[in-house]
Amino acid sequence: MEGEGTAAVACGSCAMFAILPKVAGSFTCSNCMLIALLKDKVQQLEERVATLQRIRELELFLEATEHTVSTKEETGDSPEKVASSPTQEPDIWRNVTQRSRRPRVRSDCLEIRNRFEVLSPSMEDEEQTPFEDLSLITVDQVYEDEEQRQSSGNVQATLEPTAHRRTPTRPKRRRVVVIGDSLLRGTEAVICGPDKMSREVCCLPGAKIQDVTERLQGIIKPIDKYPFLLVHVGTNDTASNSLQKIKRDYEALGRKLKQLNAQIVISSVLPVERRGPGREGKIVEVNNWLRKWCKQERFGFLDHGMQFLEDGLLASDGLHLTTVGRNVFAKNLRNLIRRALN
Repeated sequence: MEGEGTAAVACGSCAMFAILPKVAGSFTCSNCMLIALLKDKVQQLEERVATLQRIRELELFLEATEHTVSTKEETGDSPEKVASSPTQEPDIWRNVTQRSRRPRVRSDCLEIRNRFEVLSPSMEDEEQTPFEDLSLITVDQVYEDEEQRQSSGNVQATLEPTAHRRTPTRPKRRRVVVIGDSLLRGTEAVICGPDKMSREVCCLPGAKIQDVTERLQGIIKPIDKYPFLLVHVGTNDTASNSLQKIKRDYEALGRKLKQLNAQIVISSVLPVERRGPGREGKIVEVNNWLRKWCKQERFGFLDHGMQFLEDGLLASDGLHLTTVGRNVFAKNLRNLIRRALN
């Protein structure tokens, strides 16, 4: 069959017929065309393999030359020395051992010192009390200590790779207990996050000072060695009790706390809004008395001040905290714990 643009062609190696376009005046079947393309690809691959083999041979030659030059430099046999020595035979290989170029220095004086002197505590450190005096801590001081700790941590991280220090043994963890009224609800994640095994938040909804006093005996265990106890209570007492009754309840709580052999910190009563001037004034008087009483009883005192009167920290009822206020309150307590433990 013949046409203007197509033709039926029979290939000698193939019994099939194919109708293909006319190309450069010759005709072929599809199988022959594929074989021709494969032959072309194989030829190109063989050329690339030959090129890569030549490149590899050149690389091996350069590596051998570089190794020879470096060996001569280490043994100190420069080309000038080889040419100047008449007795040296250039075609003979010699085994040369590497010699140290540093001269040995003999010292008549030998310094003897104790490398572990810095690890032994001094007499002055043993006489000091191991824990910090937290007689009066404000929120501003807590945040200043937090900033200083972060900055010192960055400096220590920068200098750590350059100094070889002995890793100290990790001291035994002190148990930390935070106990109080319903304002502690939702603060567990922030307070216990750094050390969930040794920290505990005990929230007693609607609790007053007497309730906390009664629950202390079951919370602090006799096996706890000098635990850290943070108490936040008093908001519910200011609603119904008189100032004198609140003072007597705090004094009874103090007598109970002294029997626990623990480090004690009392948190100030948080301010309230829209609860009447009588209650707001009573809270101010309670905090002023607490500051003096804690110093007298050698308890720590965390003064929140009027920080929670800012917008967005107190809820619409003027008593409880918003999510933002709860987060700020929890960070205040967490930073105080970190300062006391460190």
